[in-house]
Amino acid sequence: MWLFSHQPDFAVTEGYWESVTAQITMIGIVPLTMCAAAGAWEGMRLKRSRLVAGGGGTSARPALIVAVSQVSPVLGVGAGCTVWALVCVAERAEGAIGGPDFGVIALLVLLVCAYTVFGFALGWILPGLLTVPGVATVTFLWLAYPVAVEPFWLRQLNGTNTGECCALDRVLDSRALLAPAVTAVGLVAAAFILIGARSLTRRTLAVVPVVLTVAVAVPLVQPLGFDPSKARSVSELTCSGGRPRVCLWPEQRESAPKVETWVQHAAARLGRFGVAVPSSFRPTSVRPSEADVLTSLVGGIMPDSMPECAERGPWPGEKAYLALGMWLELTAGGHASDVADRIDDGGKSLALVQRVRSLPVGAQSRWYHDNLTALISCDDTGALDPGAYAGGSP
Repeated sequence: MWLFSHQPDFAVTEGYWESVTAQITMIGIVPLTMCAAAGAWEGMRLKRSRLVAGGGGTSARPALIVAVSQVSPVLGVGAGCTVWALVCVAERAEGAIGGPDFGVIALLVLLVCAYTVFGFALGWILPGLLTVPGVATVTFLWLAYPVAVEPFWLRQLNGTNTGECCALDRVLDSRALLAPAVTAVGLVAAAFILIGARSLTRRTLAVVPVVLTVAVAVPLVQPLGFDPSKARSVSELTCSGGRPRVCLWPEQRESAPKVETWVQHAAARLGRFGVAVPSSFRPTSVRPSEADVLTSLVGGIMPDSMPECAERGPWPGEKAYLALGMWLELTAGGHASDVADRIDDGGKSLALVQRVRSLPVGAQSRWYHDNLTALISCDDTGALDPGAYAGGSP
């Protein structure tokens, strides 16, 4: 769990508790699989002991009561793993306001109980030593594999998809917690039927609670698609009075003076070249650097998608996208080294943009607007060569 949560590509919004807590269900794939396998082992072992009714014995205690006592150590370890999952990610929220999302923690605890008890039930009714690895394999596939397949709502039922949450402007949708919780309750009910029933006919009734709970859960998550989050309430934003207005989430307010200064200076530099900046700006990271702010500001200026005509034929302006973005960032006050670190094209685009920036202000402005037109249409090829602007008109 520790190694998984400390991979370089482990995606989390640093300093944001909602995103940090959401990761614990994905880390929980490990203990959930092991709890299901350990539950199956305990069920198989108790049945083979022939000490209780249903396993060939004559114990005075019902099988369900004995089952609970047998899996209690597994449940205890599973609860400990829930705490450990939070420890594994808590450092990513260091200094963040607020605290963990207890709804996610409660969901993981419920999943631990559900998969442990259901694993016990399978160990109780299925013969052979292959039951334990079989339960482990099927549980792991169910928890980990739906994220790679369609329909998208399928991944919302196992409880581990909350790890897809959340950017700073998003929060978990309550349906993404409720649906897997309902499904888990169905597994627990099915397990109790499997353990308590004495005949095959009665055990087939275990399908009923699973089908019913899935029938309730699917309509809840179908509208979500693959995304377990929803937009965060804009009432939590605090906005400045400048232009552009800088709007910050509570987690970003400590950075407000620096961010506002960087944005106003960048807007003033771009304004000299006739570049219109958005009327409002929101940085995307909790503790943004100046490079983060400039990159995000430029992203709001550039077209956010290719023109519709590009889907039907050639789009000559496509080659201008990278150069215009780099020019905007450098003109706004960015450093060439920061841009070069992100763009791996042998320095060709950076060299082109540096030549453009050596032109007079008016020529640079024409270069930008001509090539911006080419980006948003398919009829204009633009003119990237700065030499075409050196004499005045391209």
